[in-house]
Amino acid sequence: MALEIVFTPMALEPGTFNVGDKVRVTVSFKYVIGVNTTVKLLAGPYYTNLFGKHMVSACVGQADVQLPASSTPADGTATVDFILIAKSLGGIENGTYGLRVWIEDTSAIAEQDNVIIVSGNTSGGDMFSSMMPMVMMLMMMGMIMPMTQQMGEGVEE
Repeated sequence: MALEIVFTPMALEPGTFNVGDKVRVTVSFKYVIGVNTTVKLLAGPYYTNLFGKHMVSACVGQADVQLPASSTPADGTATVDFILIAKSLGGIENGTYGLRVWIEDTSAIAEQDNVIIVSGNTSGGDMFSSMMPMVMMLMMMGMIMPMTQQMGEGVEE
């Protein structure tokens, strides 16, 4: 069973999404396969840094796609959903991401940079780190106040 599959190039406009949103991706492709088969279509956001492209694995969605046998190039379309999991749950940060769509165990892949704009993550993590500046200020006042009171007592004499 030799599956030949080629995605139609993506030409997406950037879209803005909030964490928790479901993103639906529909792709078109041409394929040739000798027998009826089911393939796994995956899609998700990726980011690029100095070390290359990296998937946000917590946000990757997958769908099974039925492909009827075809000895000549046949047109196919498929849809896959993925959810933008919040950073606090091990998911995606606010920012701009690319979209990658691929079929498992094949060389079929389609990517487009800078099409998913994510917002909605809260900046406050745990309560301790958000209260730390206030606690530091109180500690500094606690150290400075005794020094100023001693200096003021010396002048009164």
